[in-house]
Amino acid sequence: MAMNYDAKYNTDDVVALFDEIAPLWKKTAEEAGVEPEKLYKTLEAIMVEVRKVDKYDEVDKDLQALFAMVTATKWFDEKQVEKIDEWLEEVASPEDTEWLNSFPESETQNAVIEGLKARTATVTVDKIAKAISIEYEGGTYGQGKHDGEVRINAEDVRIYDRRYPGKYLVSHDELPHSPEDLQWCLQSPHWDYGWDE
Repeated sequence: MAMNYDAKYNTDDVVALFDEIAPLWKKTAEEAGVEPEKLYKTLEAIMVEVRKVDKYDEVDKDLQALFAMVTATKWFDEKQVEKIDEWLEEVASPEDTEWLNSFPESETQNAVIEGLKARTATVTVDKIAKAISIEYEGGTYGQGKHDGEVRINAEDVRIYDRRYPGKYLVSHDELPHSPEDLQWCLQSPHWDYGWDE
């Protein structure tokens, strides 16, 4: 069966491409009869189409499976594998704001007040930037009372202490999925310093 190097971003083409590659993925490109450069260009074109989707906010499991299998082959050079891994990450992490809804304002406010022993906290949800900012007064993470801000986005959780402009603490725990997780995270010892560029 010939590989469809003209595959587009639609369920039929993605599934058909997966089905074509599945029995071959452990073979060398030569043994499999695959032209890596053509296949790479096909995947690249599919990603261009994915990025044009108005609201890519749900993981396309078929496309995720395709990229996961393709990156496991030995058909591509190091740079291409790196790019395919990026595409896999992008496909597996849609621009979803759903997680923001898991942080109701009052519960998030209480999580910061309890987690940092703060006097007050004000929550701001930015649906455009896909982030939550919680400004607090009189909080502490173990380095004395201060005013600051907790920032949560899809990548990390940070604490900005107003006494040290440009410097922040970044959590190394799993991202919180609820205000309870956030409170636990704020009390965890797994933080490192970072600097704004």
